[in-house]
Amino acid sequence: MRPFIDHDGLTLYNADARRLPGLLDAPADAIVTDPPYELGLGTAGEVKRWDSTGIAFDPEFWTAMLGMVRPGAFALVFGSPRTWHRLACAMEDAGWLIRDQFCWLYASGMPKGEWGDHAVDRALGVKDDRTGVIRDSASLERNVAYTERYEAKTREARPWRGFNPALKPAWEPILVAQRPRESMLGRNLMDHGTGALNVAACALDADMGELGRRYRLNATAGGRPDAPRGGDTFRDSDTPRPMGPRIPGRHPSNVLMDKAMARLLPADAPRFYYCPKAQDRPVRVLERIVRPRTRDKAWKACCARLGLESGADAYPACLLDTAALALTVPAGERRLAHPTVKPLDLTRWLARLACPPHGLVLDPFAGSGTTLDACRREGLRCAATELDPTYLPLTADRLERPASLPLF
Repeated sequence: MRPFIDHDGLTLYNADARRLPGLLDAPADAIVTDPPYELGLGTAGEVKRWDSTGIAFDPEFWTAMLGMVRPGAFALVFGSPRTWHRLACAMEDAGWLIRDQFCWLYASGMPKGEWGDHAVDRALGVKDDRTGVIRDSASLERNVAYTERYEAKTREARPWRGFNPALKPAWEPILVAQRPRESMLGRNLMDHGTGALNVAACALDADMGELGRRYRLNATAGGRPDAPRGGDTFRDSDTPRPMGPRIPGRHPSNVLMDKAMARLLPADAPRFYYCPKAQDRPVRVLERIVRPRTRDKAWKACCARLGLESGADAYPACLLDTAALALTVPAGERRLAHPTVKPLDLTRWLARLACPPHGLVLDPFAGSGTTLDACRREGLRCAATELDPTYLPLTADRLERPASLPLF
């Protein structure tokens, strides 16, 4: 299959992620990806197809991904607080080792549950007559902002004012998994170039004098150099505790924050990596959307030539080089943006941490191309798939932007 994008070490296929093993030959050095959270699985009512396929919870899929990376390679995989345990079980059942989990804390989440009084009124058939305005949310989904607060309309609803089934979201997990090594760490590093995280390249700013003082206090009795403590930090052994930091900065931790959350910490608290939710999501005015007139040989040949999946329901017209094969679908006044964009800086940091310099990163769920862009800016190669052709123009736009300044 021809890739939709193939230049400067970046490859993007408009294909189902399950096809990756048949598309790539070279093993990858890491996986950095944001799969569907599968929030629609097992729930009643309307579900989003893109978020309820079950692929993220499929051990067979993660078994295929295990075979696409080198021994010792890491996979950093975003999840949802509600469903990440099923993701972890699927990966573990596939043979991945669950090493750790990042906790990404942020202050910008909004509760999404329906208020109790509104829910009771709706159950009784009472219509919400408030004035609503469609937000300019850069999304294909209808997002309405009301100009007034809801007031209960029935006696049954009034006692349930202030009740809500949801908490305010303030964190997301990022699973840290690893393909088992074939040998001891040193041999695996020499044979495959994988097996360890690049913590020195992701170290955080620190007062090295104060950090060194704390290391010495931990390694000795009361800071006296003539009284070293036996054993290392984690277990009784003959390995001495380090007398000073091994890298120029604070070792990366498994907690990530945005600055609003960081302000809640004391001034002398340990430094974490700070990154807010996405502020740089690519947006495009929704152009004509088209669907195939018929999926005959001419249509399939057109898609094959352009690197497009031939079985999608609709395509942005800008992707096609002929109008004769497609019908126009009304686009309305909305703008196009991916609904679950992750911050570029955070993805850069994760790619730098998981992948050795100049290595190859896999992203089976490319979305709007954040991981592709992050790898481009970090000097890494990246191979990715994205099934929905709607988001391909966003990735193309993103990769046309000039690269920014270094991360830090």
